[in-house]
Amino acid sequence: MKKLFILTLVVLVSLIATGCAPITALLQRNIVLTDDYGREVTLPKPAVRIVSLVPSNTEMLFALGLGDKVVGVTEFCNYPAEAQAKDKVGGFGAPSVEKIVSVKPDLVVAASLHQSVLEQLAQLNIPVIALNPRNIRQIMDNAILLGRATGATRQAESLVKEMNATLRQVEEKTKALAEIAKPLVYFEIWHDPIMSAGPNTFIHELITRGGGKNLAAGAATDWPNLSLEDILAQRPAVMFRGHGTLTVEEISARTDWGTIPAIANNRVYLVNEDLVLRPGPRIVLGLLDIAQRLHPGLWR
Repeated sequence: MKKLFILTLVVLVSLIATGCAPITALLQRNIVLTDDYGREVTLPKPAVRIVSLVPSNTEMLFALGLGDKVVGVTEFCNYPAEAQAKDKVGGFGAPSVEKIVSVKPDLVVAASLHQSVLEQLAQLNIPVIALNPRNIRQIMDNAILLGRATGATRQAESLVKEMNATLRQVEEKTKALAEIAKPLVYFEIWHDPIMSAGPNTFIHELITRGGGKNLAAGAATDWPNLSLEDILAQRPAVMFRGHGTLTVEEISARTDWGTIPAIANNRVYLVNEDLVLRPGPRIVLGLLDIAQRLHPGLWR
């Protein structure tokens, strides 16, 4: 009996030894993904050393609970606070390939600005996923994509569920609004020259989802330059501007702006630009902020 047991054990060990390679190969089946530019990206296993070249991507990775796997970020990745302690690989527009390589990533998450970097990293066989979401739905798709790339699928699904809950909350509040009840909104990106947000921007989506009408909805470009005459003629009821550069008082004191309803009725609001311009998980908080300012009565 003992001899039979030993022989059986030997056979089992032999089978495992000879079969471990294909078994391991099955367990570590490649992860094949398609990024926002239609590029097919293959990972041999879920990424565990990730470099992010865009603040919004950094926010997404941390929101997925992957902060401990982020080994490099840009100098502009300021949220969450933990991201600021990560190794810096350069600026947003021109990250250093040398610095990226030095932190030994098995995945780099980039954007459209980084074409030359993508090409150099490809030559070094470093996988790169390039993201370019155009609306909130695509931001959520990116969360799922990064979840698949990192083995954080459940976390990604949970994050998308939370984001959808905020979208539904805003929709429930604003869906019954008549067109006449939707205020005309001027969102100022910059003041000299005057620049606003056109129809193919996140700001446009936030304004319309939040129950407003975008003054620059008919613009031919995403970031149109406007004249003061344009704004005076359209008489926006609400004005938004990113905080940190000008105060409400400075905006309201502009020469010839006093007749604009948004100024006259004290409906000039400063918002967190990172919430409304970054295509990351917090964009739904930017939507919530805009919706509540456009229709405060609906949120009481």
